[in-house]
Amino acid sequence: MSETNEKVKSLWRKILLAYLALCAYAAMFFVIAGEDINLKTTKTEKVTAVGNVGEITDDRELLQTFIAEQQKLTKVNFTIGTYNRINTGTLHLEVLDESGNVASSVDSDISELKNGENNLTLDPAVEDAEGKTYTMRITTDGSVEGNAVTIYYGEPQEGTSLVIDGAEAPEQELQYSVQGKLPDPLGPVLEYGMLAAFILAGIYVLRMPFATKEGKRTYGIRLANAVDQFRFLMGQLVARDFKVRYKRSVLGVMWSFINPLLVMVVQYFVFSKIFRSSIENYIVYLLIGITFFNFYNEATMNGLLSIVGNASLIKKVYVPKYIYPLSKVLSGSINFAIALALMFLITFISGVKPNIYMLLIPYAILCMFILNIGVSLILATGMVFFRDVQFIYNVIMTLLSYATPMFWDMSMMPTKYQEILKLNPLCAIIMFTRSIILDAQFPGTQLTLYSLVIPLILLLFGALLFKKYQDRFVLYI
Repeated sequence: MSETNEKVKSLWRKILLAYLALCAYAAMFFVIAGEDINLKTTKTEKVTAVGNVGEITDDRELLQTFIAEQQKLTKVNFTIGTYNRINTGTLHLEVLDESGNVASSVDSDISELKNGENNLTLDPAVEDAEGKTYTMRITTDGSVEGNAVTIYYGEPQEGTSLVIDGAEAPEQELQYSVQGKLPDPLGPVLEYGMLAAFILAGIYVLRMPFATKEGKRTYGIRLANAVDQFRFLMGQLVARDFKVRYKRSVLGVMWSFINPLLVMVVQYFVFSKIFRSSIENYIVYLLIGITFFNFYNEATMNGLLSIVGNASLIKKVYVPKYIYPLSKVLSGSINFAIALALMFLITFISGVKPNIYMLLIPYAILCMFILNIGVSLILATGMVFFRDVQFIYNVIMTLLSYATPMFWDMSMMPTKYQEILKLNPLCAIIMFTRSIILDAQFPGTQLTLYSLVIPLILLLFGALLFKKYQDRFVLYI
């Protein structure tokens, strides 16, 4: 009895340490996110281009007036034409307030501007801007005819006006959008929801030793005990899957690097050279999507067959049956870890600099694990009773590959469809990661919630479904 109590205490200490580690990471998460938890990033719509203002040389001045829709203005995006040449000089953008004072400005090296969309970050951001009228003054320094860029224009919206070289252009508005931040009603939901969840989890963890003294075994202790007891078996299952995967393969584990790399090269060629994607740093953009999608695909496809494929072992030896789908997810995580290393290597080689928000990527990885385990439990249960599940899921995976923005950008979709697609947890997790790596910013409270809440719902549903039917598995496998 004493030995049993000591084991329970040891398990409880491990659970407590895991809980404290999660608390520490959650605290760091909120510190890094800062005020952005309660602010959401939005951008105004661009007008449809119908022409351009001509080359912007040193003797020219553009004055675009607009009414701010956001509380805080952070970036301006222009559609710029470079005439397919490398131009020189400096583009000056000044944001003037209603009194004509400079509220913010940004200088851009014209040689680095690309043909298409260009984001110019305001320094500093314009605070308390909503509802106020501002004027963007655009000039250049060092640009002459034949060596300058242009900006496209369209039909004007209400509340805007454009002055070109001192003359009003009443039928024109520059093709631009202003990015900024508005109060996010989901911010308090995330803050207080997380706080409540950690308080309840803390109470549950602290209650465990007292429940043990009363002769009760909490579900957390039972689960930790099962994982500890069958840890060796799980390790063997993972090792077996890994060895079988690369058996008689000349390159072996190198395929974990080569496979996502080859897929990236093919899709990069097709969508950047043939279909001419305008997405900035498309290589990294593409590889992030491929890395996370491949992990989901491998883990859930193998999880689907985890019970049926281990029928002989299940009939002979008793072990908790959830060990089998869990081992498939862990097996897929090895290739995922290798692919992540490749992803970060190419990210930094391509010129993307590390940023503080990259410390939030473990959150996306944790959400992926929760998603994969939940979906694997659902599929494994369904596969036992209905073998058609594997064929249906193949069709679903094809649909999911197009409904997830791996090689296309979410902004290509109408706004009303974007909100629907974000309910796809894979979409939310991939967009969350891209925002951190490529935009060096907090991805927003909506993506943060979608990335975690939907996988948690799937995990809860999968666990309940699996538990309800697991005793009948042996009759059907």
